[in-house]
Amino acid sequence: MQCKDARELLDSFVAEELLVEANHELLRHLSGCADCQADLEERARIRSGLKQAFARAGDLQIRPEFVDRLAAELRTTALTRTRGWQTGWLMAAASIVLVAAASVYFLRRPAADIAASAAGDHQNCAVKFALSERPISLEEAATRFDSAYSRLRTAPPDQVQTGAGTLHVADRHSCVFQNRRFGHVVFLLDQHLVSVLMTRDDSARDSTSSDAQQLSWLPPVKGLSMASFTTPGHVVYIVSDLPDPAFRQVAESLVQSRVAALITIPIPNP
Repeated sequence: MQCKDARELLDSFVAEELLVEANHELLRHLSGCADCQADLEERARIRSGLKQAFARAGDLQIRPEFVDRLAAELRTTALTRTRGWQTGWLMAAASIVLVAAASVYFLRRPAADIAASAAGDHQNCAVKFALSERPISLEEAATRFDSAYSRLRTAPPDQVQTGAGTLHVADRHSCVFQNRRFGHVVFLLDQHLVSVLMTRDDSARDSTSSDAQQLSWLPPVKGLSMASFTTPGHVVYIVSDLPDPAFRQVAESLVQSRVAALITIPIPNP
């Protein structure tokens, strides 16, 4: 692959839209081309910056009360019209509600994007060993980036008993996927890999101990089972190809094993 070919694929690579064969060929080129690697990092940085700027723009946030009031008014109006008018109004209402729903979905994308990055990190780090940047130790990551990563040196413990079997730790490190840094603990359960991934999330700065006890079950991402919980200033994802109910048993056991050690992570300075 030539540099010209590689740079035509970089945006699709950042968006995770490439086929597996093209993805591997591009990664081989990036491993030996500093110029294309720098171009990739710049595109990922710009993409991440745009997402964060949109998420933080208060005047772009849709108010839930506006959506509720609009839906109620449209429903009332539609019911008072003749059948012909009613059909037209219902169609209009459906369109507006769809637009509102799409807006809410788009405004929630930052959280969805972090979850997608966690799934991508699991696939490209734990499964494929195909990251564009070499992982570093948790100690180094704690010193250079975020002291919270040091907590993952012992939490969760090296072995965790679950209803689906015993988890055995395979590796602990910090890695980067799509310009987002994670603290990463990889477990083995028979032939399955289970990742515990912690990353910075400013929306979780107000998390409390009771919040952290709440495990959220997320929609699957690319066939991977996912769950999450928050700690002050961070979000922790549990990712695996394990199906239910084994995944739920594993996730619940991981949270119960050493959740207190993660809750006490100090909130980092902005």
